[in-house]
Amino acid sequence: MNINPWRSTSVRTALEGRSFIDTKRIHIHSEQEASRFLECYGFDFNDDADKEELENLRLEAIELIEQELLGLDESIPESLKSEKDVRQYLLNASGHGDFKLAPWSGAILRVIHTLTHSHSYLNDVYHDPIRQQIFNRFEGHIHTKEGMKYLGDIKLLDIEFRTAKSRRSVAMKLMHKAENVAADIFDWIGIRFITEYRADVIDVLAYLRQQHIVTYANIKPSRSRNTLIDMDWLNACLDNGMSVEQIKSEMQSADFPPEKLINPEHTEYNQFTEVSYHSVQITCRQRIKIPQPDGKKLCFYFPFEIQMMDQKSYLQTRDGLASHKEYKKRQRNAVRKRIFPFLDELK
Repeated sequence: MNINPWRSTSVRTALEGRSFIDTKRIHIHSEQEASRFLECYGFDFNDDADKEELENLRLEAIELIEQELLGLDESIPESLKSEKDVRQYLLNASGHGDFKLAPWSGAILRVIHTLTHSHSYLNDVYHDPIRQQIFNRFEGHIHTKEGMKYLGDIKLLDIEFRTAKSRRSVAMKLMHKAENVAADIFDWIGIRFITEYRADVIDVLAYLRQQHIVTYANIKPSRSRNTLIDMDWLNACLDNGMSVEQIKSEMQSADFPPEKLINPEHTEYNQFTEVSYHSVQITCRQRIKIPQPDGKKLCFYFPFEIQMMDQKSYLQTRDGLASHKEYKKRQRNAVRKRIFPFLDELK
């Protein structure tokens, strides 16, 4: 084998800071090397449990591709679907197998790679107690009066507690992120407040702080996003001596923040969120305590996302470009282009 290691795509991927799934080719030259690659990755092909997990990941990847990414006139080659040895996928993608199967093998490997990272050990094992401890901090402050929900004395049109985030949803999210599997998932748990007016969102934030429901010291700054309230406008109103009630009265018809201020360089911006989607979003961490059999407690911080929007903004998420359906369509198209660059090139 006479290959200059400096020309290795893997080495260049590390040097250039690119995601592995954007690598056009890997270099695996034999079944033995494929086994060593998998062992380094974390799967011993001689271990029956690891082998079974790889097969489950392969089947899951094929199902995701067929249901989410392919058009009606597109299909994975049957010979590849029936190939259960992942090492053969590695050889194909490296150009040491069936040449026609190389791009398809690479695409399936990209999805398998993402699926292996589309979970959180803590979330998988302690799913229920994590949610219970986080949601309990909020639920004690939510009450109903005359058919309306309230956070303290702040009227809410609704409050939504996300029960779970599916593995497929996580995989699709990771596959459109530049960081791919290096990216953390911060919204395994989500809470959404829907208020009557925009100004009520500020009151919600203030209430969460004053009642120590959320520890603002544990907010992740790069995950904070405000597309709802123009802070320059708000500060100007305060500097001009306007009362809170005057500001609240005018805020509902005030302009939204300019787009250039919504997406500062330090913010982890979701490129598929339509600019007409208006909300305040923060990501917090809460210290979770899980009793153990020995009487001690396992303690760790776990992230959760809070989203707030007024009624008008919420209704815009139901239809049009800002809707969840349109968001998913933009996400799907981007993932398809990244995982299957060769499909559209052939058309």
